[in-house]
Amino acid sequence: MCVAVPGLVVSVDRSGVVPLAQVDFGEVTREINLSFVPDAEPGDRLITHSGLAVRIAGPEVWDPATELSG
Repeated sequence: MCVAVPGLVVSVDRSGVVPLAQVDFGEVTREINLSFVPDAEPGDRLITHSGLAVRIAGPEVWDPATELSG
């Protein structure tokens, strides 16, 4: 089973080969690979899995996900 985790983009770094973001998951901030969602910007809400951003989440996805996780 796969677990996707919602997070909030704090900052984006596109200076390297792979775009990366610092993403806030509430109690922890992690570096996330943005290869699948290169247009992500600070303030966007992402669905992530295993260090990869899977999609930019709109309110229809974000609200239920945050209710479950926190």
